Amino acid sequence: MENIVFDSFFENTIEGILIIEDGFIINVNNAMLDILHYKSKDSLIGKLATGILIPNISQKYLEYNNEVYEEVSLISKSGEIIPAIIKIKDIKENNKNYKMVFILNLTEFKEKETFLLEQSRMAAMGEMISMIAHQWRQPLSSIAAVVSNLQFRINIGKYEAEVFEDKISDIDRYLKYMSGTIDDFRNFFKPDKKKELINLSDIITIALKMIEKPFENRDIKIINNQKELEKMYAYKNELLQVILNIFNNSKDAFSENETIINPTVLINYEDFDKYQILTISDNAGGIDEDIINKIFDPYFSTKDAKNGTGLGLYMCKIIVEKHCNGEIKVSNINNGASFEIRIGK
Repeated sequence: MENIVFDSFFENTIEGILIIEDGFIINVNNAMLDILHYKSKDSLIGKLATGILIPNISQKYLEYNNEVYEEVSLISKSGEIIPAIIKIKDIKENNKNYKMVFILNLTEFKEKETFLLEQSRMAAMGEMISMIAHQWRQPLSSIAAVVSNLQFRINIGKYEAEVFEDKISDIDRYLKYMSGTIDDFRNFFKPDKKKELINLSDIITIALKMIEKPFENRDIKIINNQKELEKMYAYKNELLQVILNIFNNSKDAFSENETIINPTVLINYEDFDKYQILTISDNAGGIDEDIINKIFDPYFSTKDAKNGTGLGLYMCKIIVEKHCNGEIKVSNINNGASFEIRIGK
């Protein structure tokens, strides 16, 4: 009876299952054959498990259905690399030791994750366009004033070459500033193809340049306790997306709580052997304790439908945990919120 129940479970579970003895596959279930695109068990039985299972260079773990699984890659019959998670159980039968490996295909999950990342980045475009408008408003106003002044001089017949040269020089300076702004924002939307050797404080500098005007317009002070940090390999634009999202959350929190005196954002850094920590704190009133544990959940937002997608902080978590081998968490401190971002080297 026990064998009948086990055989039924073995062949009908949605998880792929390998049974391994001394590193060799001695049995597989039908779900495993489907995942790897094999038609018969004979194609796998007797082969080394390492022929189809590739561990990640650095161990990564994922929680699924209250179980902790390790992320690996599988090699299908056609040589396709398939993302997966595994959990290994030691079993003993007839005085022999076996390993039962439970495997779940992550292909659809990874595709959804990629889609959400792109959706989040597209949602960020609205913020970026708003920031560009803030960055350009003053130089455009200045250019308009210069053009008006030149037109007035033409109308009254005053054509001093020196004055015109100075005014044209001013216009050129404003245009170069606007061009530089466009480059900053354009680079943000370039997809990250590979990791770059970067300095975390340099990314903060780029982010501060991008949010400078909106923060100035709201009289929000930024204290950047910059320090020398060891360079590390990371996806620059993805980290920039995380940092900008947190800055924008602080800005929105200050907008919702206009009674705050001396609104301030504080940035601190810590450097350790295996990771760096970036802390971004504000005094915007903090996050309601009833929801603070939900803010990294997908589609959870404290903003209305017009102003929030509920993806921003969720994607921050995905980027930091999956792409930066790190961790992000939030807490309430000193009448404000503090985001701690730990990034693995």
